[in-house]
Amino acid sequence: MKAYIQTNKDGEFYNVNAFTAYEGFKNFGFEVEKFIDSGEISDNNPEHIIVGGILNVRKRLQNLNIIRENKEIDYPAELKAYLKRKIWDSTINETFNSKNWNIFIKPQTETKLFAGKVIKNEMDFVGLIDPENDIRIWCSELIDFKTEWRCFIRYKEILDIRRYKGEWDKKIDLKIVRNAISAFQSQPRSYALDFGVNENGETILVEVNDGHSLGTYGIPPYNYAKFLSARWSELTQTEDYLNF
Repeated sequence: MKAYIQTNKDGEFYNVNAFTAYEGFKNFGFEVEKFIDSGEISDNNPEHIIVGGILNVRKRLQNLNIIRENKEIDYPAELKAYLKRKIWDSTINETFNSKNWNIFIKPQTETKLFAGKVIKNEMDFVGLIDPENDIRIWCSELIDFKTEWRCFIRYKEILDIRRYKGEWDKKIDLKIVRNAISAFQSQPRSYALDFGVNENGETILVEVNDGHSLGTYGIPPYNYAKFLSARWSELTQTEDYLNF
């Protein structure tokens, strides 16, 4: 088996995620080949996994004629009870005109259009308003999360949990995490549940992220390789050779 892993122009792995993936796949006996732009890969074998930035991964899927839904997972209807806040569909222009601010917004379909951000005044819309392309977004009421944790889920089991923001001594409620996994019937083979803990110690779902090109947040190489392999095999409808 082969893993294509993204590098920079100097041939160095483009970030720690790529290096971690290299360590993981190499240890599992995969042949590793470096690339800069996935559009330059001539190999048409969908079993061969690709590790890189989200745009490169999705370009590779497109070049393999593999169709995935444009919308991100974000806020599954099955997990609405775990969000503990109002979340609604809108557009940049609608939100600007509504003056309903002091909210968090993020793009619905193209994650690289802009980073999710808090909107408090008109200046926060700078660079976002385009009369000819009114971007669809998710809007969310604000919650003051004291700590945020990423839960890596693989085949409906917790693979690892890593704190990525906030106070180290605020712990998430694992019972809530496990209940959310059980409730998420349409879940992919690998994905991340991001949970936050507020000032009252409540464990609240921040969002859900697809598993095809997530960062490591410090998980071991062997787990990272297994996590990526699970989602790639699902997207390409091929065998997951690391399903053990």
